[in-house]
Amino acid sequence: MLTVKKNFLNYTMSKKIAFQIAALLSFVFITFQLLVLFKFFDEDTLNVIHNHRVKINFLFAFTLLFIFFCFIDIINKWFINPLKKLNKEINEKTNIFNNKNIHTANVMDTFKHLSVIIDEINKKDFQVDLEISMLTKEKQALISHKQLTSSIFNNSQDIIIIIDDNGIITRVNPTFSKLIGVKHENLLHQPLINFINKVAYKNIKASLTHELNSCHNWQGEFNIQHLTNKKNTPLYVKINKIIDKKDNHIQYSIIATDLTTIKEIDRLVYINHHDSLTELPNRIALTNRLNDELNKQRTEYHKFAVVFIDLDNFKKINDNYGHQMGDKVLKITAYKLRNSVKKTDMISRLSGDEFIAIINPVTTQADVIQTCKRILNVLQQPIIISNQEIAMNASLGCYYVHPEQYQTIEDILSQADIAMYKAKMMGKGRIVECNSF
Repeated sequence: MLTVKKNFLNYTMSKKIAFQIAALLSFVFITFQLLVLFKFFDEDTLNVIHNHRVKINFLFAFTLLFIFFCFIDIINKWFINPLKKLNKEINEKTNIFNNKNIHTANVMDTFKHLSVIIDEINKKDFQVDLEISMLTKEKQALISHKQLTSSIFNNSQDIIIIIDDNGIITRVNPTFSKLIGVKHENLLHQPLINFINKVAYKNIKASLTHELNSCHNWQGEFNIQHLTNKKNTPLYVKINKIIDKKDNHIQYSIIATDLTTIKEIDRLVYINHHDSLTELPNRIALTNRLNDELNKQRTEYHKFAVVFIDLDNFKKINDNYGHQMGDKVLKITAYKLRNSVKKTDMISRLSGDEFIAIINPVTTQADVIQTCKRILNVLQQPIIISNQEIAMNASLGCYYVHPEQYQTIEDILSQADIAMYKAKMMGKGRIVECNSF
């Protein structure tokens, strides 16, 4: 580095000396030419100068050329180089400025990019928070649902049992434990068949197996017995076959309702609506049926017939054979009447030896008369009880109930009763119509 600097200084000094010599020579040449021009020299000297004019001019031209290059160098040094340097500095500053602009633009782009990334992160964070919130709510809902299901399972008045494909109890609620008198822990992981009536199960096994294999469900009545006090409990049982689609694992859900209360209610309702001797519908059931038929007539234009049936000479049967025999006759008569009409018709015992038949639907008068004749024919057949043949007969009064006529139940029964008495007055054992069809 020092050598380069030293050479540069020597070059500068040599150039300065050369320039001074060139200036001196130029001055000498110009002075010499002026002296020649003004003939300062003598004639001989001028001739010599004239003879060497070319050399002198060449030397002068070389000197001028040297001076020209020196002048160019001076211009280059004092004007061109500073201009170049200035231009270079301007370019450098421009580049720096451009670089700063580019850097600024890059920074702005980077900032925008980061802003977009931050926005996306915020959105994803919000979405994650939302999903976490939803999952939390779903988890809470699932826990609540599980608690509710468990509460329903444990507190249900119905029997709920889950068994596997081998009939082993995997889950059971306390209701079943109470009804059969076995502790809950002694039921789990035990075959269900050990705790039910095997004879009753054998009676339904074929139907149950067929229904579960074909329809995946079965329902019906089944009795279970308390293992200690031997009390029977009637149940209405629903069994569903559950197949897991993932691994084809099979389970059975059993839900059974205690029918004790329902059957007792049904029994009381039945007693309230049926005659205790003949088990035919009584006056209450008859009134309900007539009310239903009259209500239907308000919306459906149809007719129905009410037939009043009275056994002829029934008092003689009681007098001759006793009331027990009379009761047996009434039971047999009820059976005959029940089998002589359609399922849609109704036979009820009004009182004593009086019965009412409701024939509905009816399309023609001939249908009603045919049914009445069938009833009369059945009742005219003798009844044999304890090898004793009892002759029977009956009188029938028929009344057609028309939808366009407003009538009460009492009116209808009264009209049918009048027709029945006309039949008796006409000689008994016959059918009398109270009105036209």
